[in-house]
Amino acid sequence: MESGFPPNRAHEIVHKISQLLEKRNETIAVSEAACGGLMSSYLVSVPGASSWFHGGTTVYSLKSRLKLSGWSEEDIQNYTGPSVEVALRLARNLKFELGATYTLSETGFASDSSRFVPKSKTQSVGTVYLGLSGPSRDLSEVFNSGSTNRCHNMQEFAIHGLEFLLKEIEHVDRASQPSSSEEEFEPELVSKKQKLPKK
Repeated sequence: MESGFPPNRAHEIVHKISQLLEKRNETIAVSEAACGGLMSSYLVSVPGASSWFHGGTTVYSLKSRLKLSGWSEEDIQNYTGPSVEVALRLARNLKFELGATYTLSETGFASDSSRFVPKSKTQSVGTVYLGLSGPSRDLSEVFNSGSTNRCHNMQEFAIHGLEFLLKEIEHVDRASQPSSSEEEFEPELVSKKQKLPKK
């Protein structure tokens, strides 16, 4: 676990996120559970974050999800623990509520949660489920830190979540650029025309 705030890895990732979002006039919002607000803290550590960070929620208890994430009483009763489906639902709901270009969510097991989830999931300590809703697609990822240390896992979950976000922003950025084959196609035609024999 890195000391200092924000950790060096987080600082580098957030700086890249900031540059891309500012360049494209896009925004981000986050929904956190196991991280306890670390992702939001890392994001706002960059000067000028208010121009692209819409905000975030820390839905740590099921009751808070009822109030802040559009869950029903039935959803709460049927809840069986963190999952990809839960992460995606949190991301999609936050996108609806805050209207950001990208919404990132995480939910996972920073330490033992056997009091709250089925015993079948107690071996999942160190696992986080990430959900991301972007301008053209929704996607998810599962990450395991390999650790049972609560503080270490909170930091790793936050950093990995921001890495996940950065990869998608970079993917969208590349997709919006002309491909190298498209850029080279026209000059190639010109050179061939120049070599044609005169009639």
